[in-house]
Amino acid sequence: MTFDTRATNSSVPVKNKNAGKRASAVITNCTSNLIVPEVRVYKRRWLMLFIFIIYTIACIGQWLQYSIINNIISRYYGVSNLAVDWTSMVFLVVFIPMVFPASYLIDKLGLRWTAIVGGVIVTLGSWIKVFSASPDRFYVTFIGQTVVSSAQVFVMSVPGRLAANWFGASEVSTATAIGLFGCQLAIATNFLLPPNIVKNSDNLDDIGSDLSVLYLFNGIFSTAATIAVIIFFHSDPPLPPSETRRLQKLHDSESSEGFLVLTKNLLTNRNYIALWHAFGVIIGIFNALGTLLNQMYLLHFENSEVELGHIGVAMTVVGMIGAIVAGVVLDKTHKFKLAISLVGALSWMGHVLLGIGLVVEYKWMIWLGAIIFGFFNGGYSTIGFEVCAEFTYPAPEGVTTAYLTVAHQLYGVIMILIFGKVLEFHGDVWTHVGLGLIGMTGVLANIFTKDIQRRQNAKDNAHCAEIAMKDSTPKNSGRTTPS
Repeated sequence: MTFDTRATNSSVPVKNKNAGKRASAVITNCTSNLIVPEVRVYKRRWLMLFIFIIYTIACIGQWLQYSIINNIISRYYGVSNLAVDWTSMVFLVVFIPMVFPASYLIDKLGLRWTAIVGGVIVTLGSWIKVFSASPDRFYVTFIGQTVVSSAQVFVMSVPGRLAANWFGASEVSTATAIGLFGCQLAIATNFLLPPNIVKNSDNLDDIGSDLSVLYLFNGIFSTAATIAVIIFFHSDPPLPPSETRRLQKLHDSESSEGFLVLTKNLLTNRNYIALWHAFGVIIGIFNALGTLLNQMYLLHFENSEVELGHIGVAMTVVGMIGAIVAGVVLDKTHKFKLAISLVGALSWMGHVLLGIGLVVEYKWMIWLGAIIFGFFNGGYSTIGFEVCAEFTYPAPEGVTTAYLTVAHQLYGVIMILIFGKVLEFHGDVWTHVGLGLIGMTGVLANIFTKDIQRRQNAKDNAHCAEIAMKDSTPKNSGRTTPS
């Protein structure tokens, strides 16, 4: 970090009028004479975001495609409901050990190469599943699903990092929200496509034909998404899009902190740990419901797979809207503590209403609860990633958000295993009660975190830091130049 050495004299008491003028001039030089690289926002940032959304759909779009038609899959392959549940839980389990090497790769190699690796993996897994449309090949489809699940670690941690790398300071929260919009859109395809493609036919051959169509679609789509990543996707623009990003890159270039040191710092950050628990519980409940909802719903409404798919689509579509609304609101207000506490509480209330509606069999209440839960749960994802960045700045978002995502994957697995058994032996009433009580702990954790905004505060100091940046265009000045 290079500063004008005369600036150190600005804090010394002046003895005469001329000395005071010189000191004032020195302070001005911090912003006017210092050689500061150009900060630029590029139009192609929107292309990067669009490609990421397509890439996300290819991977996360296969997460719940078995669970949402659990009864059909279990009958076709002749396996238990728990075996089918594992096709979704494998996404959560595989993520946990892979997040550490993947986070290291994202931090060292950048977004482009990790996205390429993830795309190749999801494409391989998708084509393995194409060869599994036979009643005696559940093991083949599970292998393919496991391979696909290993690619999601290169997806879930990207939205915050991509937004910070490409978007200006006033767009970061909105860009993160749009990235999470892609995750919600991918989840919506889980609810929409399988029930409408794979029909609950008495003839197993018909089910096999429908599954072949679904698997072939996955293979073709994931291949196209991977090709798009290889051709068009880039990690960073030539110049940083904001002063905070510039200062962050300075920290990365000068810092001697290793991966383990960064991890230790996160584990000793009390606010981050509280957020980790809250995020894990509130988003983990969505994971658990996505896996168990088929069994819960068909307990009360038989042969309603397609209707359940519509409820799931509605829940995720409003979640997309909630994610974007939350991002826009954060960019305008920067009320992080208020937003995460309020939205977390409303998400919990929507889940409770959904559970009550299922128990009393009021469809209007189920729909209302699903919409409220989906809207605020989607918004909570955006806010959680942004609060994570505020708590941990200038640590790289690829690592901090990856660890945050571990929370809801871990909690999701635990809740599915526990409440899957509760649902089997005691019914759905106690399942909803248990999930509701656990969700309350997440709401309380949000309330008791501090309102810390390290990234926002860094804006005041960023203009005094110098960093050598790659640049293919002449440097005109230190002022922001929009494209």
